[in-house]
Amino acid sequence: MAKEIKNTFLKSKMNKDLDDRILPNGEYRDARNISVGRSEDNDVGALENIIGNNLVAGTDIGNGLTIIGVHANNATDQVFVFLTDYTDPNPFQPTNAPSTSLHYIYVYNSATGEYKKLVQGDFLNFSTTNRIIGINLLENLLFWTDNRNQPRKINVTLADTSGNLRVQEYYTQEHQISVAKYNPYQAIELYTSAVVQSGTNSVLGYINLPGDQETALASFVGATVVSAENAISGNEFHRITSISFNSGSGDTRVAVEPPFSSAPTDNTYFTFIKSTMTNKNDDADWPGDPDYLEDRFVRFSYRFKYDDNEYSLMAPFTQIAYIPKQKGYFVNGDEDAAYQSTIVSFMENSVQNIGLVIPLPTNSNRLVRDYKISEIELLFRESDSVAVKVLESLPVGEVSAASGASNYFTYDYQSRKPYKTLPEAQTVRVYDKVPVRAFSQESSGNRIVYGNYRDQHTPPDSLDYNCTILPKSDSGSYSSWVEYPNHSVKKNRNYQIGFVLADKFGRQSPVLLSSVDTGVTQTGEFFSGSTIYNPYYSEAPTAPSILDSFGDSIRVLVNSQISSIKNSSTGTPGLYAIEQQEGTIGTGQGFATLGSPVIVNDSTYTFSLNSTPYPKNDNIPRQNDYLRGAYEDFVKVTNITGPSGGGQIYTVTTSGRVNDVYLRTDNLPVSTPDIKFAYTINDLGWYSYKVVVKQTEQEYYNVYLPGILNGYPGQSGFASVGASGSAAAIPGQGGAGKGLFPTDETNLTAFTTLFNDNINKIPRDLQEVGPDQKQYSSSVSLYGVVTNIMTVDAGGPNFSNSIPFNAQYYPRLSFLGKNAISHKSTAIANAKEVNMGFSDLSNSFPENPATPSIMSNTGGYNGDLVFYQINTDPLIARISTTEKSIGATAASKNIAGGYTNTNTPTFTANMLPYLAIYETEPVESLLDIYWETTSSGLIVDLNTDVSSGSGSAQNFADVVWNFPESAVENDYVTTNYFFPLNEEGNPFLVGTTATIVSQVNGAGDSVEYFEIEAGTNTNVGKYKLRLAIPGKAFIVGSKNLDVYRIGIEITAAGSDPNVLYIGGSVSGEGALKNVIPTFNTISSISAEPADSVVIPAQTWVNANPSNGTSLTGNVKRNGLEYTFTMNPPSADPPQSWIMNPNTGELTQSPDATGPGVYETIVSLTDCNGVSIPDGSSGDYGPLTFSQNLQIVIGAAAVNPGVTSSTCVVNPTGDTAENIFINQPNTTKSGIFYITGESSQLLNFEQIVDENEDMEGYNGTRVKLNNYATPNAHERGILNLSFNIKQPATAAPDGSSSFDMGELVYYYRKFGDTQWATLKKFNEFNKVSTNDNPINSPSNDTQNGDAVFPMTQVALNNTKWWQINRAVNVLDLPSPGQNAGDAFEYAVLVKNLKCLTNSFNNAPVIGWVTADDLNFPACISRSGLNIGNVGNNNPYYKYYRSNESENNQNFQTIIEDSAHTLYARTPLGEYVDVFYTDSGLTNIYTPSQINRSINFKLDVTTVNPNITANKWTSRLGNDLVLQWIARFDYVNGLKLESTVFGASAFQTTDFSPEDQPFGILFNGTTRLRNPQ
Repeated sequence: MAKEIKNTFLKSKMNKDLDDRILPNGEYRDARNISVGRSEDNDVGALENIIGNNLVAGTDIGNGLTIIGVHANNATDQVFVFLTDYTDPNPFQPTNAPSTSLHYIYVYNSATGEYKKLVQGDFLNFSTTNRIIGINLLENLLFWTDNRNQPRKINVTLADTSGNLRVQEYYTQEHQISVAKYNPYQAIELYTSAVVQSGTNSVLGYINLPGDQETALASFVGATVVSAENAISGNEFHRITSISFNSGSGDTRVAVEPPFSSAPTDNTYFTFIKSTMTNKNDDADWPGDPDYLEDRFVRFSYRFKYDDNEYSLMAPFTQIAYIPKQKGYFVNGDEDAAYQSTIVSFMENSVQNIGLVIPLPTNSNRLVRDYKISEIELLFRESDSVAVKVLESLPVGEVSAASGASNYFTYDYQSRKPYKTLPEAQTVRVYDKVPVRAFSQESSGNRIVYGNYRDQHTPPDSLDYNCTILPKSDSGSYSSWVEYPNHSVKKNRNYQIGFVLADKFGRQSPVLLSSVDTGVTQTGEFFSGSTIYNPYYSEAPTAPSILDSFGDSIRVLVNSQISSIKNSSTGTPGLYAIEQQEGTIGTGQGFATLGSPVIVNDSTYTFSLNSTPYPKNDNIPRQNDYLRGAYEDFVKVTNITGPSGGGQIYTVTTSGRVNDVYLRTDNLPVSTPDIKFAYTINDLGWYSYKVVVKQTEQEYYNVYLPGILNGYPGQSGFASVGASGSAAAIPGQGGAGKGLFPTDETNLTAFTTLFNDNINKIPRDLQEVGPDQKQYSSSVSLYGVVTNIMTVDAGGPNFSNSIPFNAQYYPRLSFLGKNAISHKSTAIANAKEVNMGFSDLSNSFPENPATPSIMSNTGGYNGDLVFYQINTDPLIARISTTEKSIGATAASKNIAGGYTNTNTPTFTANMLPYLAIYETEPVESLLDIYWETTSSGLIVDLNTDVSSGSGSAQNFADVVWNFPESAVENDYVTTNYFFPLNEEGNPFLVGTTATIVSQVNGAGDSVEYFEIEAGTNTNVGKYKLRLAIPGKAFIVGSKNLDVYRIGIEITAAGSDPNVLYIGGSVSGEGALKNVIPTFNTISSISAEPADSVVIPAQTWVNANPSNGTSLTGNVKRNGLEYTFTMNPPSADPPQSWIMNPNTGELTQSPDATGPGVYETIVSLTDCNGVSIPDGSSGDYGPLTFSQNLQIVIGAAAVNPGVTSSTCVVNPTGDTAENIFINQPNTTKSGIFYITGESSQLLNFEQIVDENEDMEGYNGTRVKLNNYATPNAHERGILNLSFNIKQPATAAPDGSSSFDMGELVYYYRKFGDTQWATLKKFNEFNKVSTNDNPINSPSNDTQNGDAVFPMTQVALNNTKWWQINRAVNVLDLPSPGQNAGDAFEYAVLVKNLKCLTNSFNNAPVIGWVTADDLNFPACISRSGLNIGNVGNNNPYYKYYRSNESENNQNFQTIIEDSAHTLYARTPLGEYVDVFYTDSGLTNIYTPSQINRSINFKLDVTTVNPNITANKWTSRLGNDLVLQWIARFDYVNGLKLESTVFGASAFQTTDFSPEDQPFGILFNGTTRLRNPQ
């Protein structure tokens, strides 16, 4: 029997993943039309049949419609169905469904059988290509997404209008059904305005308006009147005093005060503008809190609450609602109070009542219908808090009742406190995180979750705009001068202006910056890129009047439309309003209207199309297009009729009133077409913009000071007048007894008093101060804004009529560019600490100069009144003002009498305290963020303004500016032809004429430098500019001064003349371009260490330096400056090298620079770019031309008084300069020494004690430098040469010999007493091994044996022996050695012994000479002096071998010109550098690899001739000594050997019989033993 398998299905779970055999109990594999009960009742696991489908009659499903989504809600028996008949032909780049397509959302109730339409319309934009699979119902909110449109939702309860008598469906537009809600993009306005057109017969005191407008304009009493047509600006302050209707004339009379300067023109436009910020102190019935805003800086915003209890984003906040008391003016002693208290008490908020004018997205009666707004929340934020609070929540009904058909609502804020604070999540909510598109959607609890979505739009890379900072415009085109009358863009700050784009639902772009790198000039003003600097004004003539100024504002010049092309793959959303395009020649830039009629009413727009052929006329509005609305953003075109009549008249019917922008533009010439626009709507496109600003220089202080004294104050009690009228010093009396104040510090130094809060505003630097320090500096930079000054009335007694006052201070000098000039306090101390106490300063009245017994003042009187509260010993700050002075100086007048001579004395009055103001350097914020401004709007309006024009020439094309300083007269400064463009950006089809009407430089001065040339033939209508002067030089200040702005009036047929401008751009168009300076090549420079001038100024003169200008004469050298660096620049130059920047002369301290080859870079900089750098680079700043230059510093000479005072080369007898031994087998010792003039103790005892084996020493000491003024060795290389001579002998055996014993070398630092032995590292050729002493002969021969059994063959020959040791003072380190240390030497000749039997006939003579190695004057060569000092040829000639890698072996020397070298010394082992020329200027350098050479002296060229006096071997064979050494391939200096114990060692080619005695290892022992 087969096994029975049983299974229960309690899990109620279908599982198709597993095999049937391993299916878990409780699960099932498949089921059809059944369900398994899952309840907890007793039917759990029961199988039930599923009810089948029923056909529902009475629906339009199947009538061309396709179900693209369905959602069933079992709890309510509802089924929601999404239907459409539209199939997008390109689902990957979706297009909006046409208005003729059908789109529905229905709900079917399976219990009641009701089938209801919830939503319909083409705005649903469904497509059969995008099925709706993500649908959720949360309570009564139905959410869905289709990955085609943004996520959406509806309230199914509100959408069901079946039981409502309303004809219109509840949802009719995209922003009503989107999950992301409409974003209010406009800030609250703090002003109201009205534009009116005058009638006739207006006079100076009033304006006549046609009709009865009294009621409509009643709120504008007190408003300011401006009119561009009548040249009436805001700073004339014409205020409306009354508005009344005259029933007799039928006019409304608007009275103004003060009266106009001339009667207004009839039928012209006026703007009435009024701030909504007021003070209510005079209103006894005002209910608000008068003190609430007094110390608060608040901003306001708003947000909308929607019908489903959702909130919009917050609108941009206003700027701070603030008007200071007294309108910010100092009155009635406020200046005295300010410096006395260091605060300005009236800088409190006078605003008490504010009309918050809230812009609405539609007229207030339609807020619910169009935007589903139920409430408006008014928001409030204080400047020192991040919390956002709610002032009031206003029901829409209340708003509608107050505003009616207007799309503005004014809330009367009466200084009431907020009633709640928003949670932080709402405060930081700058955008809603709703995807642009989402493929999937699900609910979790009461939340909607999206997946596989795109969350943001792709913005443009940049925008095309320029920025500048200018005084606020008060012409009526702008409102900031009324809305924010005391706000201003701060000076001395950098601003970066950007745009943020947003769609209608608040999805924002990042900050977009300008693509413009160069500035432009527009309407006479220069606009730079997105980053601008707002400098201080440089001087009073260029600065606006403070009384007439409303402050500065940032202006943005948008050059090109904001554009975006809708592309789903790249994420670019396109624009919300797309300029309509029709036909193949449509440009998408509008249609041209002309003349009348142009009529706008509530539902129709009538216009007359331009009758002449015009390519844009194909773009007239079409049905279902949109036009800008008057009370909402856009109105839909529902119908259009025309053309009718001969005037091409069209009438457009719309869903609401069109905006007044469709009226004909004011002042447009009759024949000029007026461009208007129709649009198609792209719901997710870029909708609005707002301007944001990054400014990181934040907090700063105003320092209110009791006057600033320019220079020093007057002192008391120093001089009195003697009988002859002369001054006599009386020390110790008065302040001057402590030292006179400087008299030449005016305009260089200033003083002021610090007390109260100013002590903290200008804090003292307290780092690393000493316990007794009483004076401190301050690192705070100060910028003057107000300076005090004095007027002096010489007629008043004691200067009693002298009046202190103040004036605006401008911390900038125009010739230095835009940079601000800052001051710093160099010392802060109590008055008494700086001798400026009350008793130190001069009296407050003039002394009688005729009375000598009465002390007179120095520096004038009133000195004790200069500093406020001087009797309290306040802090005095000394301020450095070297660049630009500030403060009041002393004033003088003459007082006759009192002197016995005829001179009239001059008395000086000191400053009296009066308000002066500094502002401190701002604190740099670390928050790198942009701050939103109140400047925002619709992109469509901005693009319209950019595209529209007046028909006249608007701009130039193909302007390529090139004006180098090398240009000559008649050269073109525009490299090709340029031409004017009309308002559509096209060249004029008819001829134009061009005339230069103005030329100004960067300072605004008129010039006549350029001429315009009209093109011919194919270039008719095009122009070039050429230079009309001989040339121009780019000098200091040219970057800003030599920037030319050329006004060219263009007249085209049928249009008004218009002046266009070329240039005016610093470092760009219109600017003079610098040309790199030049000079002729300078060859290698040679100098000696003792020379004070290395590069003479004449060397530069001969190089013909030029700054690049085409001009001739001295102007070519204007602004040139000379500098040098080492090559490479990272190397340090010799410390004493200084180059004169004006002449190029390079000097040095004599003997401070060691010999060598110095690779340098000499540079010529123009435009004084070294001494006055302006931070510029490229063609518009200082330029530099450089050349590599080799400077050869020859060997340093030994300082005078060091070398042997007596040159001994061939001694013949026993003298004081030698050791003379004429006894056989006799030994003697002696000390030869060099000492300085002031040597205290010779201490030869130390030397004697250290040489116990010394024999024959009887105190023999020979002072070599036996001068009247002997010196120790300070510089150069000293050669100590030990010589032995043994004359010919007459002994019967013909032989004589000697033992040289040993040489021991000592040195010591001048002033020391202890001697030290010279060692290897002290000796110039590094003889010896390791660090051993350089004694001889142990370091000269193979075995140190100096015994010479010299067989005498020729009875008359003399034997010679020579050992050299050279010492460079730089190789003598000593403890604490400094530059300039000097040294003394002692040479111990130890145990010199005569071995002959010839007695007196063959004595041994030994001596030491001290000579300058490189400038030899005394070199013994077998009795001849071959020193060349005084000879015409100060060099010694050598021959060398080929270069080799081998650094120790003999190489054959080649005696030809190619292998000829020159040196300063005949001692080959001590040559440290060879030259290739006899002038010793070009240093020999080997190749980089083969750096070793053999070399020998050319004895045939030595003077005197030593051919017959050659050195010999020990066996008497003639030799020419030969050496090998390695040399640096870069600088040519000899390198120390790494093989032997010396830098150069001998490779002389000894004969075979001499080999056992030949090669000497370290030092070179020279001998002559002729046979």
